[in-house]
Amino acid sequence: MARHMNKKLFLADYVYEVETDFGIDGTPATWASTNNGKPAHRYWDDEDDKIELRFFDGQESGEFGNFATSHDDKLVAASSGSVVGVYNLETKQHCMQFRGLAFPCVKLMFSPASTESGVYLLAIETSDREERKSAVFFMELDQDGHMTHKPDTIDVDDLLQRSLEPVVSVMNDSFGVHSPTPILESVREGYGKALEKLRAGVESRHLSHVAGRSSGFGSNPFSMDGQLFLYLIQNESTQSGPRAPADLPKVIVYDMVNKCEKHVLGGHEDAIMWTAFSPDSQYIATAAWDGTFRIFDVSTGDCKHVIGPTGGQCWSGAWSPDSKHVLLCGMANQDSRGETFVAVYSAETAEQVNRFRNEQLRHWVRCVAWSDRGEIAIVHETNNVWIWEPFEDKTIGNFKVKVDDRMRERYAAVSAVQWVSGGEILVARAGDDTVEIWNRVENVKWRIQRPEGSGIERGIGMLRWSRGDRALRSFGRDGVMRSYHL
Repeated sequence: MARHMNKKLFLADYVYEVETDFGIDGTPATWASTNNGKPAHRYWDDEDDKIELRFFDGQESGEFGNFATSHDDKLVAASSGSVVGVYNLETKQHCMQFRGLAFPCVKLMFSPASTESGVYLLAIETSDREERKSAVFFMELDQDGHMTHKPDTIDVDDLLQRSLEPVVSVMNDSFGVHSPTPILESVREGYGKALEKLRAGVESRHLSHVAGRSSGFGSNPFSMDGQLFLYLIQNESTQSGPRAPADLPKVIVYDMVNKCEKHVLGGHEDAIMWTAFSPDSQYIATAAWDGTFRIFDVSTGDCKHVIGPTGGQCWSGAWSPDSKHVLLCGMANQDSRGETFVAVYSAETAEQVNRFRNEQLRHWVRCVAWSDRGEIAIVHETNNVWIWEPFEDKTIGNFKVKVDDRMRERYAAVSAVQWVSGGEILVARAGDDTVEIWNRVENVKWRIQRPEGSGIERGIGMLRWSRGDRALRSFGRDGVMRSYHL
């Protein structure tokens, strides 16, 4: 009998284990000493503090799919289907609930800076696969987290009832059909859905928006000053057949201040996977399935460099903190040998500085992070995480989750990494949402492990490092924020 695996089956009986721990030059990290009486290795429910985040009226556990926090960690936004809510972490108050989305929310992003008028800007990305439509709405929030402009709305239930009264009357007088009946209930259901879309359109009609979607795999769609935003159009793969140049995938540079297109960046001939502003906002780097990376000048929109073709699909990248170099990741070929391409280039000259080479590197690298100290965390889909110093071409150490069953491998693998505390600490999230925290300078570690049997509904939607109190915050799909002080 053929076996199969999904996330629910994986979490049902998986027990987290580490095969190779973080360390420096062969010296494994030791458990950190703590000052709060908590062990360095603990479980989700052994938090130092927790807050139930009330985003919506009548919210239920496990319903949250996306989270985002403001640049100052004051506000947190979450979505549940086509509803978005905002919570103020300082006042511990629910701020607003927005129901003006015709399609489900797939991503939330706060601008990295306040607008010129001093308000927060929340980007809400929606998508409908069946209709193949995507859009990003931009919502302004005041200092307390409320919408700066109250949306218009309609009472769907009242309008539905009043609209159907003539229909029910005619059906009753002419055919003796009384409400409720299956035929009238189907009309009520269909018309109700149409009115819900109408209400969503009315509530969102004053929000500025763009028709497109942002890219993934660690993309950085906002410039650091929040004045520019990147989104993609026509980004379907061309592998099923060629398209005219005008219909190929494009990157749009959107001016958030003037609410208009600044540049249309073309040249890629297949789906674009990754886009990112350099930290100084002078360059934009892109990676696409056509086997090339491109570097564009933000001020002119001109393509400054084309790197590749590499011989396979290109997936992701990361900018150095000083904007002088860019890490690019893809496949060097698509045949059975499956060689992976991970290399650092000069942004100014497009010359390759160093290429990461490892005999185990045979699968996609779609998650990377470049620290302020200059070290790069490279996440491999075979459960490896390598720490690489690119300018010395030195692998400092690596981490690996233990998986005995190959069917569980991709579910158990590390899915996200981030450097915090000035690049001294690496936070890595495994596939079961166990969190590994490693201090690169002191070579000590912490672990916040998922309890057995907690299920998908207990999953972590987002992790956030709190600089002020050196705490890691987890935002759970159960609507609870848990804080762990290190």
